[in-house]
Amino acid sequence: MPSHTDSVSVAPKAVAGAVAPTFDRKPWLIMLAVNAALMAALVIYKYNADYPVIQYSYLLATYHFGFMKRALLGSILALFGDRLAIATVFILALSVWLLTMALFVLAFKRTFGFAGDRLALFVFAFGSPFFFKNYFHTFGFFDIYGCLFAVVVLLIPANRLFPLMVSAGCTVLVLIHHLQFLLFLPTIAVIAAIRFHCLRPISKPELVYSALAAVPPCVAMLASTVSGNAPVPPDVLLNAMHTRALDPLPNVNITIWYTSAADELAKTMAQLPKNLPRLPVFAVLIALHWPLIRFMRALYAGIGARAHRRTIAIGLIGIAIGYLAIFIFVFDYARWFSSAAVCMILLMHAMAQLQAREGDRAPPFLNTGSEKRDLACGWAVTAIPRVGLQIPF
Repeated sequence: MPSHTDSVSVAPKAVAGAVAPTFDRKPWLIMLAVNAALMAALVIYKYNADYPVIQYSYLLATYHFGFMKRALLGSILALFGDRLAIATVFILALSVWLLTMALFVLAFKRTFGFAGDRLALFVFAFGSPFFFKNYFHTFGFFDIYGCLFAVVVLLIPANRLFPLMVSAGCTVLVLIHHLQFLLFLPTIAVIAAIRFHCLRPISKPELVYSALAAVPPCVAMLASTVSGNAPVPPDVLLNAMHTRALDPLPNVNITIWYTSAADELAKTMAQLPKNLPRLPVFAVLIALHWPLIRFMRALYAGIGARAHRRTIAIGLIGIAIGYLAIFIFVFDYARWFSSAAVCMILLMHAMAQLQAREGDRAPPFLNTGSEKRDLACGWAVTAIPRVGLQIPF
């Protein structure tokens, strides 16, 4: 039976062997430097120009009055002190951002390496305006926690405890923010299925084991949907937040702890006339990632077993259904397009491990004859500082 170590050590060797000897690393190294500078500038700008009231209120919500959605992190922080400064938003957001970044680099190194044109692949993934640059633009929101755990799932050993660890992490994600059930859990499920089932001989007891492990996150989602609204009147919850806040807390959107799916749908439909004309902007942003899309298609085509390709196809349909539901009910389209792109980048790692395990020689990232176009796309992706929160840019 192949071990986890085998599965991660094969991929970099296979990928590196596909690299053309004429690859020029210099422009891609410059792009990495530009991305690093943009990220540093974004951190400085956000720290000096943003007063994150919404993100602050997220951390002030706790289980003091009973269970409610979006209150797990605030409850954990409440264990360390009765009052909270707004600086906690910056400290926590920066820490999670840097940790996710470091683990992603480690996952990329294990799966692809940095030899030859894999450096260009890293520029498109790491430097995408959908990814880390946008995650700091939206700092303090909970989207990045799903990304962080998805990277963890790519890295931890796929042993017998793997389904339990994935289940526990997914349950925590739903309790942090119930939208993670649609935002990242489908992608995490596909990555887990590839690593625990496709990279190992199929076992019926393990399939049952994985199905049972999916129950706790579903229960957490059901609880958040049915009983997630705050159990006290808005003025009581708001007063409790002000009591915990060490810094001013103006204009709290307290309704987010009381809204139903019908309320969210009504808001999204009201914003739809404004959001629909912006969709071509997202289409252009996706098109700039064509080399990345082309590479994923080549990885998929290189997976030998039809059952494994079918698993990935079904997983992609599940991810798409989750995001379709998000687009229908929640109008922060810039965030959701960004997270959807991040899901594809993370899924690419699992596909590469599978392709390297059972497929032919790993495909090149840059194709002969499209060097100038790929370079232009790389510079465009690098130069765009972020996508946005609700509307593009």
